[in-house]
Amino acid sequence: MDEIKKKESIESVRDFISKNNDFTVFYHLDTDGIVSAALLTAALKKMNKGVYYYRPTNYEDYKNIDMQEYSKNIIVCDMQIREDQLQLFKDKNLCIIDHHQIINADLPAYSNPKIWGDLTYTPCSLLVYRIFEQEIKELDWAAAIGLVGDSGGKENSDFVKKTAEKYGVKIGKDDFMYDNDFGKAAGMIGSMTTLYNREGADEALGIIINSNSIADVLNNQKLVFADKKVREELEKLKKDFRENAQRLGRIYFYELDQKKKRYSSTLVTELSFDKEYYGNVLVFMTKINGRTMRLNLRANGVDIKLPAMLNNIFKKMKGEGGGHDKASGGSIDYKDKEKFKNLFLEEANNLK
Repeated sequence: MDEIKKKESIESVRDFISKNNDFTVFYHLDTDGIVSAALLTAALKKMNKGVYYYRPTNYEDYKNIDMQEYSKNIIVCDMQIREDQLQLFKDKNLCIIDHHQIINADLPAYSNPKIWGDLTYTPCSLLVYRIFEQEIKELDWAAAIGLVGDSGGKENSDFVKKTAEKYGVKIGKDDFMYDNDFGKAAGMIGSMTTLYNREGADEALGIIINSNSIADVLNNQKLVFADKKVREELEKLKKDFRENAQRLGRIYFYELDQKKKRYSSTLVTELSFDKEYYGNVLVFMTKINGRTMRLNLRANGVDIKLPAMLNNIFKKMKGEGGGHDKASGGSIDYKDKEKFKNLFLEEANNLK
């Protein structure tokens, strides 16, 4: 690991914030992104800085964003941006805090563990916490929620265990450290997005910002209600998956009902940790409008690199996507779904 690059990368973000104000925060509308934005907000407040606007974001949003709506200074949390999408931010001052694939571009403010050669899976919430630890040291419980919610507990178990001991959280036996109050809180936050989409992400962000402890999160009645409703629906969808998923070797293809598209990410993630499907590749395909199909892919317990596979596939057909080795997303034209499946099988032929 290159300590000099690490120091320079972290300082580039802190320097960006010290020189600017009135930020717009783009954040991924999942638990890790929401918690990252909340931790960033707390750090900005301690540094006497303000947020002008929050923008919960998903990968396909970069096609339709009107940048004139937002302030001059943009901070992107937990959202992968490709080089060809940087043009969107050409009239803005841009800072990126992320843990996905590295962008090969000269950015003045950019922090990503991969830059300094740290290949440990580090969710963005933990990255934000480490960048601003001197300002938000007391929010380690929130960072633990975010990283556990993004499947980061296994590779960051020391942090989770230390934080759990500090707050009296009982750790279970799950390798990814999800079966505890950190995991429960992460699921509740995710349920807000699942049930209410962007409005839910913003609501959850506000709840985390105004919470002083993990107990405040667990006892928040809006989160409790959302989680109950989502749990009920997920059980029905898991049953449908078991009955209708197409299994080809170690790959499961499943087309989710368009009316249930909000459940796709949560559903595929939970199934990927289920002992029945762990060690397989789950490919969810959900029609989101008349033309576009969203992809959600998980490969827990599989020696595979999903972003590289998607890159190879999209050299042969129209589409876009990215993410982590074991958890990625993307989109294709609806008419190309069978072509995508065939190409995916070709890429994963060693798993058949």
